[in-house]
Formats: sequence, structure tokens, C-alpha cells
Amino acid sequence: MTVGGVVLALVVVAAVGYFAGLGPMSRLNTARDITPPAKLGGLDRVTDAQIREQLKLEETRAALSRINDGKQATVEAYGNLDGKRLYVVIALRGKVDIDKTIKDSGATPEQVKKVGQSTCVESAGNLPTQCYRGSNTLTVIAQAANDGVGVDDVGALADEAFNAMK
Repeated sequence: MTVGGVVLALVVVAAVGYFAGLGPMSRLNTARDITPPAKLGGLDRVTDAQIREQLKLEETRAALSRINDGKQATVEAYGNLDGKRLYVVIALRGKVDIDKTIKDSGATPEQVKKVGQSTCVESAGNLPTQCYRGSNTLTVIAQAANDGVGVDDVGALADEAFNAMK
């Protein structure tokens, strides 16, 4: 009876560590694959090899994984080059300090907006609109690739991507 209770307690602690990204089990979580959804925001994921090469999606993914201690990463594009909307979505296993990232970008406090569960930076100069959503186990960055796309659209996409890739 006591042994069963101890085993159950260990299983619960391991499960919490794995799914919440805490303790030694967090390393297993950060090694999990990230499966990008086929659609986000009603837009199809870009699968054409030439367009993906033009956008340098695989090159960016490999670099992010390398600088993020080999943790899983994915870089995807949604929409199309001819359309009015194209988004780039980056997802990384593990926690990223979003506040520090935004501060380091040079964004002013007036540019930072909260949209849903995401923290967004409005477009300024040559910097696109970007939104960040993170937890201990996953960080998602959504970026508009078109001019004139507001934080409301990008923030909603970041939230949708985060929920789809958990």
C-alpha cells in the first residue's frame, strides 16, 4: 500500500514536470516534436519547396534549434506570396524571456500591446508586427509579412498557433 502510494506520487510529480516544463522532466518535453497545423487563421501552411526556400524557413529553423541548445523548433509560413496576408510563425520548445526579447528589440512601451494571451509589438519602421506567446514548454512568435496588418490579427494568430502546437 505504501509502495503504491509512493509510486503514484512519483508518477504525478513526473507528469507535472513533463507537461509544465519544470524540473528534470522538462528536458524530455523540450525534445518533443512540434507539429505545425495545416491551417492557421484560415490560411494554408506554405508547403511549396521553392517558396519555403525563398522565405529561408528551413535555414532559420536550423539556426534557431542550434542556438536554442538543440531544442525542437519550427518555422512555418501561412498564406501565400500573392495574397494580402502572409504570416511567419516560429515555435520553440522551452521558455523564452518575452519581456527581455521585446526590450532588446528597441520597441517603445507605446508599441507593446496585449492581445488575448499574446504580447505584441506594433510595426515600426522596417520592423514587422510581431506577437509572442509562451509558457515553460513552448514559445510561439507570429509575425506579419505584409504591411498594414495590425496587432489584433497577429495576436489572434499567435494564440491559435500556441494552442495548436502545445
